[in-house]
Amino acid sequence: MSDARLTPLEDGKGPIVLQGAMEMEVAPFIKRLKGAELNVYGDFSFWRGTFGTRPLIISKTGIGTAAAGAATALACALYQPSLIVNQGTAGGYGDLAVGDVVVGSALYNANARYLGRDGLRFMELGALEHESVAAMDFPDVPPLLETDERLRNILKAFLKKSGTSYRTGIIASSDQWNEAPEQIKCIREKTGALCEEMEAAAVWMTAKRFHVPCTFVRIISNNNERGLSFDASVCETLSRILQNFLGL
Repeated sequence: MSDARLTPLEDGKGPIVLQGAMEMEVAPFIKRLKGAELNVYGDFSFWRGTFGTRPLIISKTGIGTAAAGAATALACALYQPSLIVNQGTAGGYGDLAVGDVVVGSALYNANARYLGRDGLRFMELGALEHESVAAMDFPDVPPLLETDERLRNILKAFLKKSGTSYRTGIIASSDQWNEAPEQIKCIREKTGALCEEMEAAAVWMTAKRFHVPCTFVRIISNNNERGLSFDASVCETLSRILQNFLGL
């Protein structure tokens, strides 16, 4: 691939939406956005501008699944994006260190849990909507939400070309903050997750309803399994990587 960045995309497509949950995750991008115009809907903020000649929407979604799902629905309905880049910080599992980059090959919704007589199982919420017998067969491991392969491969090609070290794998997504090392180890061993965060699954599920492809990238800000404290400076690191990726 001669140019691993998202640009150029086909003419006639909508803007790219770049999301971050917190101010520190979107502020570095807003500073580089050309012709930035702020649009506010309720408590949701969107900055419209351009990188190169292509429209870009920066969205501060807010923390958690409810906020992220609502912000994604608004972005899809208002701006008809061609794709969504969902990025930000995450708590690492296992041997991941602060500053490591993770590209999500799949996500799982850790909120979708079934507590039965035989213990913890998981649910596929989309399947439950069909009210089928198969949907009631709750598995021992969480159903995976596969990320867009094309976008994932473009991002990985860019990271490799730029010399950025990264890991590809499963991201756990829920309104939970796990700090107990033994609990994190149990989650990691049961699900194979590399890290945890609070927005990605909601973004995936909402964007799917609008038929908008997404890619998911996280930088490790802490690792409670290893006792590594939160470091906000990693937001700047990820921002520099993604600004080069997007051509900002």
